[in-house]
Amino acid sequence: MASPPRPSATAGGQPFAADLDRPAGSAAHHGHTPGVGGFRPDLEGLRAVAILLVLAYHAGVPGFGGGFVGVDVFFVLSGFLITGLLLREVGRTGTISLRAFYARRARRLLPAALLVLLVTLVAAVVVLPPLQVGDVGGDVAAAALYVSNLRFGLQATDYLQSAQAPSPVLHYWSLGVEEQFYVFWPAIILLASRGAGRIRRRVGVTVIVISVASFLLAAWLTDIDEPWAFFSLPTRVWELGLGATLAVGAARLGAIGPRLGMALGWLGIGLIVLSGVVVGGDTPFPGTAALLPTGGSALVIIAGFRPATSGAGRLLGTALPRFIGRISYSLYLWHWPLLVLPEAAIGHSLPWWIRGSMVLLAVALATLTQRWVEEPLRRGRIVGTLPRRNLALAGTFSLVVAVAAVGMGTLTVAGLGGESGNRAAEEANLHSILGAASPIPGRPSGSGRSAGPIASPSPPATVDRPVPADLQPSLGSARDDFTLAGVQGCFLLTPATVSPDCVYGDPNGSRTVVLFGDSHALSWFPTIDRLAMANGWRFVDLTKTACGSADVVQYLDILDRAYTECSQWRANSLERIAREHASLVILANSRGIAIIRDGRILRGDDALAPWQAGMERTLSRIAAAGSPQVAIIGDTPLSAFDVPVCLSQHRDSIIACATAYADAVSPAWLAAASAAASSAHATFIDPTAWICPSRPCPPVIGSFLVFRDRQHLTTPFAAGLADYLGNALPELGPRP
Repeated sequence: MASPPRPSATAGGQPFAADLDRPAGSAAHHGHTPGVGGFRPDLEGLRAVAILLVLAYHAGVPGFGGGFVGVDVFFVLSGFLITGLLLREVGRTGTISLRAFYARRARRLLPAALLVLLVTLVAAVVVLPPLQVGDVGGDVAAAALYVSNLRFGLQATDYLQSAQAPSPVLHYWSLGVEEQFYVFWPAIILLASRGAGRIRRRVGVTVIVISVASFLLAAWLTDIDEPWAFFSLPTRVWELGLGATLAVGAARLGAIGPRLGMALGWLGIGLIVLSGVVVGGDTPFPGTAALLPTGGSALVIIAGFRPATSGAGRLLGTALPRFIGRISYSLYLWHWPLLVLPEAAIGHSLPWWIRGSMVLLAVALATLTQRWVEEPLRRGRIVGTLPRRNLALAGTFSLVVAVAAVGMGTLTVAGLGGESGNRAAEEANLHSILGAASPIPGRPSGSGRSAGPIASPSPPATVDRPVPADLQPSLGSARDDFTLAGVQGCFLLTPATVSPDCVYGDPNGSRTVVLFGDSHALSWFPTIDRLAMANGWRFVDLTKTACGSADVVQYLDILDRAYTECSQWRANSLERIAREHASLVILANSRGIAIIRDGRILRGDDALAPWQAGMERTLSRIAAAGSPQVAIIGDTPLSAFDVPVCLSQHRDSIIACATAYADAVSPAWLAAASAAASSAHATFIDPTAWICPSRPCPPVIGSFLVFRDRQHLTTPFAAGLADYLGNALPELGPRP
């Protein structure tokens, strides 16, 4: 339940969840037009159209894969209504009281938003795994401070975080956009209206310039970094600015004829509904595709300046749409956690009838919230209307909710325990479980061969037991278990194309070993770093997020486009390998990548053949760089669970978080990697028996946590495999 990087989550290239979320925006204010027609019941009804699209999308109603465009409808409405209020205030008083404006916004938005945040936080503590509560606590704090769009934007562009489960407060991102808009917009309107005469013209020019610049930025950024285009205020201002432009030109737009108004109204409704049907997860958004719902919204607003006796405006102004529009803000707040938390509790998608029941429950809660929370506080009951008091209360309660959320999340994670024990003794125990790390018999040097652990013909059954008290790393610290290369910035993030000069082991060593690949290669960094220190190797790290070493054009879901930065980085890294005159190059890659070939996106086993061909091309390039020894480490087994999260919920049974061998291991991808190695006379190393020594594949081996998430080895466990990997690598001879 989400939208592409927006934030679409993938794990090793495979969908982690069907979709993450692209929720609707909040409502701005019950409608009054700026100078034309007074109260606008059709706009209250238009809010109903927007929220119904969102509900259909999130409830999984077939045919509404673009229902997330409800956010765009709300943004246009917000820009129209808020700008109209500000212009009327300028016309009435000659200025804008910023303090009074912010107080009105606080009374309108914060009470219901903070209430739902608190209820969601408490519910999360009850139904979610303890480790996930820590993540939700941070999300709730960001939402309470109206910066959740920035937090979720960062997560969506971080490959290592993008596979996390959808947050129950993910939908607050749009409130963050609106609140940030409200911070700046009154001051902009006030400055533009300074001076005598032609106020609306100056405001109009200002609004149009800002909107055009924002739209151009959104169109450009959607193509290169879609998550930030989706979540950021600068790329969304044009949608609010479109509504603001209509508010500025209200008097002239009110001169349209009734027939034209009726035609525009129906056309606008049609465009909005059409956008909810034709826009989908594969549509680059919010670039030019957002013109469909925003343009439709603008037409409905224009049509309402001259309402006809029949038409879309008349329909929108009837009782049922107005009722839904009236509760749309609270309905928007309640519906998402009601859909997400039950799914998280049971561990799988809800059937359609339960999703429908949750939507009906959201309607009931929204009705009560609108009646007993929104309206009384908006009108100043209980808290009054004194701006200074309103703002003080708003700031205090927002801060209290944020602190409570962080505190609750921190305490919950802290209750998972800390690390203890003797690392050397724990590694000795690991070796006793996996077997002796003896040299591979008959090891040739430099010829194509396979190496690795010799698995038992009949692997033992995994023994169930509680999570060890001396788990390494602890469940509470697993999220922060980064390798040295990751901490020091040597592991490149998405935009970068040139690796820094990161050298480990013995910087003056006469033999250079290079690690080359994606985040799965980075998982082996602690292993190779220990070997480099023990053998006096000069160790160069060339790793990049979600970017494999095979010579193919990768498609990256979080960018929703070809991963061009990866191709450039790979070319630069191969040149670097040639300059290094490496003695040994070690390659490791995720098997879950998506490949673009002949205009098609290939995934899973469909990507096998082009991946193998691309790996062979890469190996040829490496061989041409001085014929170093080359080793390919087959991809590690994967987990069906986010292991630390799962174990935090099942601390008395590690087998509850174990993964069936057939789900963890891909023989086809291992065979493709082995064949590529054989074609280049390189060594192939299969690490399966080290990571899955029993059945089902255990999440804990000895006292070591195997995975930090679903697919990346923890640093202590990887370091404990140094002897095994060292005996499987090609021999480099004694230290000079």
